[in-house]
Order: sequence, then C-alpha cells, then structure tokens
Amino acid sequence: MISSWVASTLRSRDLPVSREALDSYVLDKLGGIVSYTRQFSNFYKEHFKDVAPSKIENFMEFKALPFTCSEDIIAKPNWFLCVSQSEILRSYVVETLDERLKQISFTQGELEHIIDAVGNFFQSIGVSPSTKVAIVFPQEYLWGVPDLLSRAAKQCGADTTLVDQNDLDQQMSAILSLKPDVIVGSAQQMFFLSALLEDNRGSQTPPKAIVPCHGCVPYLFTEKARRLVRKAWGADLYEHFGITEMGFNVAVGCGKEDWLHLNEVDVYAETIDPQSGDPLNLGERGELVLTNIAAKGMPIIRYRTGYLAEIIKPECSCGDVITKRLKIFSSLESDEDLLNRPLVFRPF
Repeated sequence: MISSWVASTLRSRDLPVSREALDSYVLDKLGGIVSYTRQFSNFYKEHFKDVAPSKIENFMEFKALPFTCSEDIIAKPNWFLCVSQSEILRSYVVETLDERLKQISFTQGELEHIIDAVGNFFQSIGVSPSTKVAIVFPQEYLWGVPDLLSRAAKQCGADTTLVDQNDLDQQMSAILSLKPDVIVGSAQQMFFLSALLEDNRGSQTPPKAIVPCHGCVPYLFTEKARRLVRKAWGADLYEHFGITEMGFNVAVGCGKEDWLHLNEVDVYAETIDPQSGDPLNLGERGELVLTNIAAKGMPIIRYRTGYLAEIIKPECSCGDVITKRLKIFSSLESDEDLLNRPLVFRPF
C-alpha cells in the first residue's frame, strides 16, 4: 500500500514513522519547493513576487499562496521549468475537455522516482517474480505511462504483458488468454472491458487484483463504474488516482475501503471552496488542489484540479494510521458526461 512507500521515505531520512514526523516532512518540502521555484522558475518568480514569505513556517502560510490554473500551463509551459531543456527526458501532452493542450515535462530522475513508488505499491499488493501482470493502456512512446508501469512491475520481477490492441474484443481475448494475476489499466478501459465481460461471462480464472487508474485523462471513475468492475472480475480492487501534472501517483486504494490513501511524501493535497478559494477543513468537500513536492523539472504549486473531493484523517480498516485519505466524488463537469466519454485508443 502507499503507507509502505511513505514509511520507507521517512525512514530514509532517519525520521520516525508517525503522523507528526510526516507533517514535519511535508512542511519542510513545501518550504523547499516554494524557495526552489522562486529561484529557478520564470513563472513562479513572477507569480510569487511580493506574496510568498521567505520561509514557509506553517501550512496556513502555504495556503495563502496564489493558485496555479490549467490556463497558466497551457499559455507558457516552459516558464514553469526549473531545469534546462537538456535535462528534460520526457514531455507529456494532456488534452483538456475543451480540446486544449498542456505540456508537462519530467527529468529522468523524476520518472525513475515514480517507477520506484509504483514498484513499491505493486510489491505491497503481492506482485512478485511469479506474478503475471497485464497492462491495459493505449500504445504510447518510450517512458509513457504503460512503460512506467511495466518498469515498475519488472522491479518486482513480474512477467508483464502490454495489452494495447485498438479493439475491446481483441483486448478481452488477449486478457483471457494471458490469465493474468493482476490487471492494471486505465479506468475507462476497465469500465468498458467489465461491461463486455459481463455480457460474455465464461469460466475464466479471475485475477487476484484489478488496478483501475484514473485522473490523467478527464474520465471520472464513478461509483457505478466501481461496482461494475468489482462485479465483473471478482477480484480485489486497488483504485489508483493520479494526474500528469503531479507525476501520476497521487493516491492509491488499499482494497479495504473506497477511500484512497494519499502519497503524502510526493504530493501535498488540500481542498478549497470552489467559489471563494478559501481553504477547507478535513472532511469538508471542495475542489482538490495539489502540489508536487517531489518535482525538480517542472514543479506545479497549488494546482486547481477541477475535481471535487474530500480529505479525511488517517485510521483506515487496513491498519494504516499515518496517511490521510482522499475520495473523488465528482468534478466541475457532469459525472455522466465524463463516465460515458467515447473510448479513444491513442497515445496521450
């Protein structure tokens, strides 16, 4: 689970594995990322001019900083960079609902860090050298999402297969032939495949785990989709939420509850009132705002995601008493519009 990644990160800094130590770690990283971007990012030099304190002393000081919006990234993506273009290994193009494009860039070190984090999660759900993992994503270029997932699974010694056919029936045939122990796929594809499996149920051996990934494309993994995937596959469900702007890996489910555990050593999450922008307390529903505190190439601070969510205290039935938990309830778009978007097979 994500708690093992959080714990290993704290231990690597000689910190105790406790909520207090995690809060201290996160506050230190927030102060560091603000200082770093004010020095190296052309966008934040201007954005934080005369508003950011020289040192972040507490979380409320951080929450007083101005937001970053999608329009800022669309307009001048390279202004966010804190490194030279020669240090950027991979840039991803994200399409918004109104068909505008955002470019998000990463260094090799950042992508290797993401692989390590996902590999740690895979290991925590039982992925090992004897595990068959099916990765169900559209074709993408080197260091794309399917490649990152494959590298992470291979860190655990798993046998990985990319299921990337441009047809749902062909994908289903490949999955049933492979008989994987774990299926990792875009939540939208898993939703459509689950509906197809329900209509053509046979005597297939169920996988041990399903990992539906959502957030990187504007598709909402609703309760309707969650129920269908669980029913169709009969496997443990480990929901994954991540957006490209935050390095893909924001929160992961534990299989025990529908709430997701936040990857707090890499991403800082808060909720705000969507109209006023005022910060909300734990347990209050509002717009999800994220900061990538592990970023080096293109940090993005206080990013308004457009997702409506709640963040609650730790203490999950899985035994994790450290990490805060997240649930995405809806978005500023219509839930049904997002759930029923056409499935497009193409690199993103």
